[in-house]
Amino acid sequence: MVSRLDRLSYAARQAARVAWYAGHYAAGRRLLKPMPKPDYPIGPTPDRAEMTADMRAVFQREWRDIADGLFPTPRALAPEPAEFLRRSFLYFRDLPQVDARRHGVLDDELPPGQQGDGLPDYYRQNFHFQSDGWLSEHSAALYDTQVEVLFTGAADVMRRRAMKPIAEWMAGRNQCDVRGLDVGCGTGRLLAFVHEAWPGARFTGLDLSAPYLGEARRLIGRTARVKLVEGASEKLPFDDQSLDIVFSSFLMHELPQDVRLAALAEMARVLKPDGLVVIVDSLQKGDHPGWDGLLDLFPHYFHEPYYAEYANGSLTDWAAEAGLVVTASERAFLSSITALRLR
Repeated sequence: MVSRLDRLSYAARQAARVAWYAGHYAAGRRLLKPMPKPDYPIGPTPDRAEMTADMRAVFQREWRDIADGLFPTPRALAPEPAEFLRRSFLYFRDLPQVDARRHGVLDDELPPGQQGDGLPDYYRQNFHFQSDGWLSEHSAALYDTQVEVLFTGAADVMRRRAMKPIAEWMAGRNQCDVRGLDVGCGTGRLLAFVHEAWPGARFTGLDLSAPYLGEARRLIGRTARVKLVEGASEKLPFDDQSLDIVFSSFLMHELPQDVRLAALAEMARVLKPDGLVVIVDSLQKGDHPGWDGLLDLFPHYFHEPYYAEYANGSLTDWAAEAGLVVTASERAFLSSITALRLR
């Protein structure tokens, strides 16, 4: 049973988190030069009050799930205070380079091609205009701060909405028999939350970036229950029908269309007949029509080469091509959580 004190503690931690990253967002906007308006039509956009209320509702839904016993209260996945502050400093120190790339002043795009490291062309880019793309320890140390600032402290709670369909699927099952995979796990935040909620299950985190996997290992800690491997979403190193749960967060919009379709087909291939796929990603056009303009603006302000294609498409249709059908969905602030099963 959760107590009133538990609820107050949860609310205080989340409010402090939002305030911290919202402060970074406000300070960062003062440091960045204004971008010119896009030269294409922009759909409707919400005001700040509407977005704040919508974000608050996501935290309220999470608390209801915790109170209902679906999963435990998540711990704060923050480094030690000194390291936490160091990463804040690194974020602000990197902003001038990010701004220079946004305005075309700094052209240091990562070189295309395999480069002898086995990485595909689409991966070797400065996504979000961040330094080094996904390819350095410096980038891995900055990434979580950058994403939380972008979403003013709501990135983790959006990821964690994947835990509701996972919890519902887990009900009545022996978690020690469960094998799961986080595709494109990055720094491991969703993987860490899922592992801590169901510590008896065995999970693998797969990502193309060795530095990001290193960050994930530091976050999750040493445990035989979580394995981290280098690999691509479009070629999963698992046997057919070998996994119970497959999940991913904020991966699909970073992939070109052919790779996205291949990744979904791979998820379906490795899934057991009664298994579950859960995908957390950006809203798509029509998910919340009054916010469609935000989806128009995002690829203009950030280096997201495949985002517009994703936002104007349909995850439901792409999943159907892979043999997956939607069983549940939820809009959570700027994200959509989609649960899928084999057809």
